[in-house]
Amino acid sequence: MKKIANLMLSAGLVVICVVLASTVKADFKAGEKVWSKHMTTNLLNEPRPLANTQATVGFAEKLTIKEVQGSWLRVKTKSAEGWIFQGNVADEKPEIAPAAGLTRVDAAQTNTVAAARPLTPAARDYAARHGGQDAQADIDWIDQQAALITADELIAWMTINQKGEYQP
Repeated sequence: MKKIANLMLSAGLVVICVVLASTVKADFKAGEKVWSKHMTTNLLNEPRPLANTQATVGFAEKLTIKEVQGSWLRVKTKSAEGWIFQGNVADEKPEIAPAAGLTRVDAAQTNTVAAARPLTPAARDYAARHGGQDAQADIDWIDQQAALITADELIAWMTINQKGEYQP
């Protein structure tokens, strides 16, 4: 467990855990409408984090709750049905920011990952402005540390600390 605690201090995985640990609404009910809040969200064949994917839904897709089981919702779309962790849905339809898609440089070209792998002039400029010239070394270190942790150790940590889909 100590390996996991040390790894969680690294920048990349801290972000993941913050997202997974986001608070969720606890009072969803069958028959309610909810909306997916990620660009792509998997609908699973059973209410557990590592279940097989039956279908996927896109951003702001309307879902009807068929059943609630703890932090899991069995939902139906026009063409699919499956289980989704309630942290992946919103009770109001999410909106894309009005300026989304209108900028000249895609946001994916100007993040720290792109800065670590400068594939475009925009990424090189971003890295220079934000002190990310050595970001590749940081990513390599995170990859090395992540390789030391088994999936079973990560699942145990997430379960013990009740993070994301591992909440009761």
